[in-house]
Amino acid sequence: VFAVLVFLFILGFSKQYTFLFFRYYAVPLAIDISILYGLIIEIGQTFIPERGLEPLDILANTIGVFAGWFAFYMIYKI
Repeated sequence: VFAVLVFLFILGFSKQYTFLFFRYYAVPLAIDISILYGLIIEIGQTFIPERGLEPLDILANTIGVFAGWFAFYMIYKI
């Protein structure tokens, strides 16, 4: 899920022309936003009974983020 999220973030940021900052920094912004989103989800789970913060889930989300970046790079940059 995070791979698709990052892929679409990068694609959307790089194809728009309204905000040049987003266009020029599409990859770092997409990676940062997605990792932050994953952390917020995991922290939010601590407030739900019988749920908790799982470090391996954070790692899996982060690996998904970089898999999405790699997929974008392989499709559009080569």
